[in-house]
Amino acid sequence: MPRDFPEDFPTDGTRRTPPGGAPVGHIDDLGALEARAVRLLRLWCDAGPGAVEARLAPDLDPGPARSASRALDALLRLCGATGRRPLMRHAAQCACLGADEAWFARLVGHGALAEREEAMMLAMALLRPDAVAEAAHLAQALGLGLRRAGIGRRLH
Repeated sequence: MPRDFPEDFPTDGTRRTPPGGAPVGHIDDLGALEARAVRLLRLWCDAGPGAVEARLAPDLDPGPARSASRALDALLRLCGATGRRPLMRHAAQCACLGADEAWFARLVGHGALAEREEAMMLAMALLRPDAVAEAAHLAQALGLGLRRAGIGRRLH
C-alpha cells in the first residue's frame, strides 16, 4: 500500500528522504487528468475506495464512477502487492508532487491515451514483471474513466 511522506518518517534528520518521496515538482504543473489521478491516489490512501467513488460521482454516472473507483483500488492494491518497494505519497493537501506520484500520474496518463506499451514501460520501473500487463490494463481503465468524466478538458 502507498505510504505517507513525510509523516511516517522522523523529522530529526536521522533519515534521508525515502525513495519515491522526494518532491519533483508541483501537482499544479500536471495536466488536469494526471493531477486528478494523484489527488485520487491521496484520497484513496486517506479514506478508501468508497470516498473515491463518492468523489467521482458528480462527474460520472454511478456505474462508471464505480468502475473507475474499482480500477484505482485494484491498481493501488496491485502496486502494494507487487511493488519493488512501497509506493510513497504526499499528504492530501500538499502542493508538492513526489517522485512516485509523478510516476503514477504518467502511468494513468498513458492509460487514458490507450498507450499500452508506454504504460507497461512505466510499470516495469516499480512493479514486478508479472504485474506489468495488469497494471497497464488497470491504468487504462482508470484513465479512460477520468477522460469519460471530462476531467482532461477542465481545471481540477
